[in-house]
Amino acid sequence: MTARGQSGSAGRGHRSWVHLRFGSFRFYVVLALVIVLLHFLDAVFLRIPLVVPQPEKEVAREFKTKGLEMWAEMNKLLIGIATVTIGAVGGFMLNRDKTAPLSPPQMRRAAASWLFCALSIYFGYLSYQQASWMLNYGIFDPLCARLWWPARAQFWSYLVSVTLFADFIYGSIRDKPTPR
Repeated sequence: MTARGQSGSAGRGHRSWVHLRFGSFRFYVVLALVIVLLHFLDAVFLRIPLVVPQPEKEVAREFKTKGLEMWAEMNKLLIGIATVTIGAVGGFMLNRDKTAPLSPPQMRRAAASWLFCALSIYFGYLSYQQASWMLNYGIFDPLCARLWWPARAQFWSYLVSVTLFADFIYGSIRDKPTPR
């Protein structure tokens, strides 16, 4: 016992018996659960019956034009923010605190984030290619599998890249040496 009546751990800080550390493994487990939940919600919404009335030809043409505009805007947005994310990862790597080199896991996170951004841009290009092919034949259907799958892959690969980038930033902050 010490003079204050404490046991031999007087020099150490008080530690709670509840020790929750949010490490990368737990982060990715939670992320996997969120992705499964989002896919489940997507599947539920796709299973809801849709009553499709037969509009007049002029109204149907306007709806298809609006659908094409919406698809094109989403595609441009995802390509743009994927490009910005590539720059953000590079900027964070170049302008970080250089007192300690990046660890190999941190380098892998940055490289994986870049890779998934590049995949998102590629799937955006693939979507453009498929849309051009459809428009060449005078049709556009955003639910056609040739267009729907690349558009979904573009979104999900971007989401994965941003998640990896967030983990990269969190790991860099967590691993930063504390000044004494």
